[in-house]
Amino acid sequence: MRSSADSLKKSADALGNASLYEKKKFKKKDEETGEETEVEDYDWDAVTKAVKLFVDDYNSVVEQAGNSETKNVLRNAAWMTSITEKAGNLLSKVRITVGKGNKLEFDKDALKEKTALGKSGIELDNISALTSLFTGYGSFGSQISQKASAISNAAARTKGVDKTYNKNGAYSDTISKLFQGTIDERVGSKDKDKDKVTDKSYWEQKLKEDFQFPDVY
Repeated sequence: MRSSADSLKKSADALGNASLYEKKKFKKKDEETGEETEVEDYDWDAVTKAVKLFVDDYNSVVEQAGNSETKNVLRNAAWMTSITEKAGNLLSKVRITVGKGNKLEFDKDALKEKTALGKSGIELDNISALTSLFTGYGSFGSQISQKASAISNAAARTKGVDKTYNKNGAYSDTISKLFQGTIDERVGSKDKDKDKVTDKSYWEQKLKEDFQFPDVY
């Protein structure tokens, strides 16, 4: 779990590197004449590879956290999936969608396709959407990086200290349960949070208190 969370932080931070979205000069060979010319374009291979790695790392964390026995891992993973859901509209512009089980799906072949801008019909490449998503403090990417760190730290703590039980005494086994109806779980210290049941409304309120999402979402 900790290794996967660390990998997610690394891939999210890599997408936050502005140099990834700078145009570069390439040699392009004409297939008919064999003549080489210098062109300037984005390194789409590098960009696509970075996005795919992020998606794979994200899905690995979601899967492993869903089977976690640790309350703080589940809680941070739940917040992470909520952040992603709120960014869904912008994510879709770079061909990333939220699929079954809160996992991400990425159409890498469509990433290079241009997107029409509203009624104006102006076509833009997806680099601008990627920079909005992943670069800068408070961006989607920086928030996912922070949650990955929190999950890693929670997973590193002594096993057995911070577990979450449902009413039958069994461990919660999926992140999605936190957002599907009432959850018969109690979290936090026995004194401070003993009356807080983690149903959907409680989690939604906690998310509003703890995170401020950019208006672009």
